[in-house]
Amino acid sequence: MFSKKTAVAAAALLAAFAAQAQSQVSIYGNLDVAFGRFDAPNNDKAITALESGILRDSYIGFKGQEDLGGGLKAIFALESSIGVDTGASTTGQFWDRTSIVGLTGGFGTVALGNNRTLNFLANEAYNPFGGTGLFSTSNVLFGAGQTVLSGVSVGLGLNNNFTNSITYSTPNLSGFTAAAQVGLSENRVTGTKDNAFGVQVNYAAGPLSLGATYQDSQESIFADAKLWQLGASYDFGAVKLFGQYGQVKFTGDDESYKFFQLGAGIPVTSSGNVLVSFAQGKYDDEKIRQFSLAYDHSLSKRTGAYVGVVNLRDNLADPKSGTSFVVGVRHAF
Repeated sequence: MFSKKTAVAAAALLAAFAAQAQSQVSIYGNLDVAFGRFDAPNNDKAITALESGILRDSYIGFKGQEDLGGGLKAIFALESSIGVDTGASTTGQFWDRTSIVGLTGGFGTVALGNNRTLNFLANEAYNPFGGTGLFSTSNVLFGAGQTVLSGVSVGLGLNNNFTNSITYSTPNLSGFTAAAQVGLSENRVTGTKDNAFGVQVNYAAGPLSLGATYQDSQESIFADAKLWQLGASYDFGAVKLFGQYGQVKFTGDDESYKFFQLGAGIPVTSSGNVLVSFAQGKYDDEKIRQFSLAYDHSLSKRTGAYVGVVNLRDNLADPKSGTSFVVGVRHAF
């Protein structure tokens, strides 16, 4: 027979286990640092340096959920970029990648706060190098770009995040998902309308993935930027192909910036992949092209080493091109 004290202790223990099951918090992230020769158009000479976030972004994150009952859950996520080479924050904004809280259930997911843009998510899905890092041609030519060479920035300069945002994502309906996002400017100047918004539709079934995104971002460094893009990927097993096409229209400009990207991920061994991507951005008479090639070798489920080359060419720059050669290590946790 159990004593009364034993019964009380058992009940407390079961309550603790139940609370743990209802509320889950995890720490995760990625550390990526590379040594190499870095160069870009308009630079007098290349530099030899140790840089962070070259193949993939370096960051630390915290996320969790709490079961509220009836299929409803509270969720949160906090993510901060890290300069592994210096230990400093790379942007000066602590939770620069993500700081959201929201609810998820049968109706879908609603997230409030500083969130990734739908354009960033499309770049991440349809480029073999993902949506961040120097190797990601989509990040450089149709996203925020990358800072290398001791602060020299390369890329289009679109924002990867909407601050003060509300994002709604539907549940998966036979492979179809959709999302809508608004970023509130909170500008109190009378007559000023500079809220940002975006919509996205995706389809994924087996090896095929398709996506369409529209975004009106008045937070771009080029002021108002209306963009759209189409993306696709198909996994043949022996090779996974990626493709994107998009355009950006800036306020006051008659000409649109036109972008395309073609890429592939090729497993060459049980633990090694060749990643390749080519992209071009064209605006009026200026053409910017990037070619990225890397071999990424997994040493374990979380740790890998890579070697690669990136060539960036701007036909109006002087010098017109720059080539970077790097060898790096990455660790996901």
